[in-house]
Amino acid sequence: MQKSKGLCYLAGPIAGISGSEAIDWRTGATNLLSRAGVDVRDPMRAKHALASKASISRTFHDYETMGTFFTSKGIMTRDFNDVKQADVLLVNLLGAKTPSLGTIMEMAWAFALQKPCVVAIEATGNPHDNHPMIHEAMSFRVPTLYEAIGSVYIILGGNTSLTSLAEEDMGHGSDCYRCHPSLGNK
Repeated sequence: MQKSKGLCYLAGPIAGISGSEAIDWRTGATNLLSRAGVDVRDPMRAKHALASKASISRTFHDYETMGTFFTSKGIMTRDFNDVKQADVLLVNLLGAKTPSLGTIMEMAWAFALQKPCVVAIEATGNPHDNHPMIHEAMSFRVPTLYEAIGSVYIILGGNTSLTSLAEEDMGHGSDCYRCHPSLGNK
């Protein structure tokens, strides 16, 4: 069994987007990071009931009867604990239309706990770019999710590109970005 290189927390919008948008990029990132020996914590774990939602409500009260980890205390406690335990945060803000309040909280916790945040974000136009404190909480800023995943791997002690691993893991060579567009281009 391969020794873990470390623990990565997957931060990014959940409320206001579809279940598949919240889950799909995290699944791709988890698969690639796991193959590279990185443990992953996903805030969507045990929230399969949200997978089919066309838009996840911005009001947690709409889901709080679905179980402990759908309540405000359950979400806050688990996510804060995950960030405390993580060695690095992978933050996907690509395509965000409005600020993600939960993601901002997670980035603030990481900053306070001196954990690096690798943020996939557009060069311009993202609503998270408009506040100086959010901007400064971004330890590393990259234009694609794939580059963010690769940066997490390097931060946790990896010393090679993840390109060959990604191509092998996705099973179709350099065309892997066609089936997993959320990873972005190399």
